[in-house]
Amino acid sequence: MSQAVRVTRLRRTRYRNLPTTRLGHVLAATALNIIRIDRWLTGTPLGGTRTSRLEALMPAA
Repeated sequence: MSQAVRVTRLRRTRYRNLPTTRLGHVLAATALNIIRIDRWLTGTPLGGTRTSRLEALMPAA
């Protein structure tokens, strides 16, 4: 869900009626799938997990 919000800004819709909003969501989901397929085919790594501030302060073992 966070990828959809960051890439396609799905939190707000510019449409008022339900069929157009649904079409926008379907197109956004399709775009995300195309992005994921492209990353998989090219071998581009996905974003890593975030490191907490406490973990960042700990010295490397």
